[in-house]
Amino acid sequence: MRLCFLLLPFFLFVQVMLPQNPMALHDDFRGVFYNPAMYVQRYEIEDGSPYLNLKFQPAKIGDRDKTYLVRFNAYEGSVEVWIQENKVIELNSPGEERIKMLDGSDKEYLLTTYESPKGGKEKGFLEELKVCEAYTLYKKETIKYFKKVKAEAYAKEKPARFEQSTPQFYIKLAGGDAPIRYLSNSKKKFLGAFDAQNATKAKTIIKKEKLSLTKSEDIIRILDSMYN
Repeated sequence: MRLCFLLLPFFLFVQVMLPQNPMALHDDFRGVFYNPAMYVQRYEIEDGSPYLNLKFQPAKIGDRDKTYLVRFNAYEGSVEVWIQENKVIELNSPGEERIKMLDGSDKEYLLTTYESPKGGKEKGFLEELKVCEAYTLYKKETIKYFKKVKAEAYAKEKPARFEQSTPQFYIKLAGGDAPIRYLSNSKKKFLGAFDAQNATKAKTIIKKEKLSLTKSEDIIRILDSMYN
């Protein structure tokens, strides 16, 4: 968790103790409450936000009966849960958590550990795009933060801001404890993630149909040509 600098008394953190309830979010609520508008002061931004949707939306978390209000911080890679007015907390389960949106989008997310583009391990939320016998495809939406740039000479000042960047895609192949692996949008690296036979199939359809490695529907088309 990347939170927490005490910037103003307004954002005073309060330690939370968990109720002994098997349906509660266990370790998720052991931590600190913070104000949902804290990001404005922390980053001094004038444009955008780190969230996919600034407004909290209803969702089911795991197999719990209760409906929660959640939002996704695509800069931090975290999921926030609404507690009450001016109090939210970061979902911080030790294992995986499945989040099913109830806002009409039918989207499902997995809060989990996966292989990062640099080869290490990261934990964050991934949107589940397709599940089939051979593979599961995920999308990670990312938001970048740009610091304020002061005006110099003929260059205008640029405000601090958040901007959405190109999504990343991840795959989990069927069988055992296969990791969730990053799929590069570089053609060479993308093909290198598969065995020779499947890489040949992918290379053929990418060329024939002029498919993009940055579009989910094109990646699904490529994967289906390999495994169907």
